[in-house]
Amino acid sequence: METIRNCINASSLESLVQHGIKRVSVAIGVFDGVHLGHQQLLKELLKIARETDSVPAVLTFYPHPRQVLNPKEPPLLIVSQEKKIQIINEFGIRTVITFPFTREFANDDAETFLQDCLYSPDVKLCGICVGKKWRFGAGGKGNIHTLDKFANNQGIRFSAVEELLMDGHPVSSTSIRRAVTGGLLDAANKMLGRPYSLSGKVEHGENIGTKVLDCPTANLSVSHGIIPPRGVYAGYAVFGGARYPAAISIGTAPTFKHKNPSNLLIEAHLMDGFAEMIYGRPLEIEFLKYIRAELCFSSVETLKWQIKSDIEKIREILKKEKKQ
Repeated sequence: METIRNCINASSLESLVQHGIKRVSVAIGVFDGVHLGHQQLLKELLKIARETDSVPAVLTFYPHPRQVLNPKEPPLLIVSQEKKIQIINEFGIRTVITFPFTREFANDDAETFLQDCLYSPDVKLCGICVGKKWRFGAGGKGNIHTLDKFANNQGIRFSAVEELLMDGHPVSSTSIRRAVTGGLLDAANKMLGRPYSLSGKVEHGENIGTKVLDCPTANLSVSHGIIPPRGVYAGYAVFGGARYPAAISIGTAPTFKHKNPSNLLIEAHLMDGFAEMIYGRPLEIEFLKYIRAELCFSSVETLKWQIKSDIEKIREILKKEKKQ
């Protein structure tokens, strides 16, 4: 067990005793992206925890169940496990319990799941909340009716939360993945309740931005996230706890000849005179608005003019966003 950014990251209900927790209520789910639908569930958890005088905790799983059950077509995660825990923590949830999701775990029936995951001799489970369509146990045979019966027998408060609909469609991690892949960032951001972001480390590039274009960029080696379509975007770069306005480019830099022309580059120009050396450091980039498609320019001077125009447009977009 370890503490990540003020959040207790535990492996079971029983291990919470080590932190002096003896009464707990849990929200159960995968929570990839911690989108507005998940946040609705977290609000219900906080309400139950207040009313039962218990500690709110999220009970989640890693790796993603579909990664284990369908390894040939694993889902691209919206956020890393660490980022997921950070967002949950920022929402006011003190504790996250993460169960390793394995083939053996997936084959457990619903009763075994309840016994192994929701029972502790030393920690009283006071409340449970899940999404109304949540299923568990081998073959997904466990459902809210199974949980409701279990909760009634144990004297546990139980709540099944309705799906959140947006424009007539349910908000889901799958819908967000599709929106990002299709370049529908406005829709993705609306469902997330925050800007979609990619995270990773800054790596060395060919220094074309600095030496040729007078526009230094941080080249991001992405460790987690779904890469949006090629093009130029307005957004922010998050580094060292601060948020910097950024012009973001995704593409292959077709104006220049590269050793590996198929290599996708994700670059962020941190605006307002940012000049810190950040090679090898973690960086997160947030996408607010699509600006234009990737283009191949006839000359470096034409490209430099376009970059200047893009940056001016991005400044205006971010200025308006700040006022909203």
